[in-house]
Amino acid sequence: MPYKVSIYFAKDYASITVKDWLSDSICMDILTDTELKCVAVKKSATFQVLIGQKNNVGEVIIDEAAAGATSIPTSYKIPAELDATGTITFPKPAAVSQSDIGKLTEEIEAIKQRIGP
Repeated sequence: MPYKVSIYFAKDYASITVKDWLSDSICMDILTDTELKCVAVKKSATFQVLIGQKNNVGEVIIDEAAAGATSIPTSYKIPAELDATGTITFPKPAAVSQSDIGKLTEEIEAIKQRIGP
């Protein structure tokens, strides 16, 4: 039984391809019956695809083709990376770095000192 996955796009893309890892085939948007190969995507667009699973694990591969650059596919483990609504967001949110946490801690301490006890 395949996983039904919604893919939300957080920004515009000139050319996106979405593949199912198990069959290595191009996904179809099940709402519009559109093949998701080299398609332009507008910010906030959402596609729904079916992803094959093996031993209760699946994977979606999204490839952004940028002009003059080598594309680097992004993989999403299904169901591990689904949110509560069954959606993944492309691109993946950036992870917080340790230096970002350190800067935030310094800012909080400075605010505490200005406010006082």
